[in-house]
Amino acid sequence: MENGVSIFIAVGIGVLLITQAVVFVGLYLLARRVVSVVERAGELQTRAEYLLNNTEPVVKLAHHLMADLKEASGYFVQGAEQIHAITEMARDEVAEVKSILGDATALTRREIERARGHVQKVQETIAEATDEFEKTTALVQRSILEPAREFSYVMYGVRRAVEVLVTRNRLPVNRAYQDEEMFI
Repeated sequence: MENGVSIFIAVGIGVLLITQAVVFVGLYLLARRVVSVVERAGELQTRAEYLLNNTEPVVKLAHHLMADLKEASGYFVQGAEQIHAITEMARDEVAEVKSILGDATALTRREIERARGHVQKVQETIAEATDEFEKTTALVQRSILEPAREFSYVMYGVRRAVEVLVTRNRLPVNRAYQDEEMFI
């Protein structure tokens, strides 16, 4: 039995040694992993510190920007109110201009109609004056110029007759024809 116990103890110690070796290998692997995680955590901590250090100015800048935007929003509101007021004034002015243009258009139409009436009267007067002038011209030609022309022809004939009787010279052919052409 003693041999059996010693084998049992030797087997138990062997199992315990193997278990202990497995536990040590596991602890070693676990320690390596923990070191890796700790190193990674250190890197993350460094990054986080870097980000915190760099975000602080960004946060301050954002805070100042928000304050500026808040102040600018007041100006935007004032600008919008002024634009609204200007729009209302422009709308009123457009309505007034539209009214004035309507009145001016009506007045212009009336004046155009009156002017057309005057132009019509002037055209009729000019037409009458032209007709009267033509009648007068025709009358002057019939009653004054035609008798004067006929008298001129008679006087020319008398002069020619006197010339022929007094001079008893005949005119050269070219002179005679020229005088007759003037008579004709």
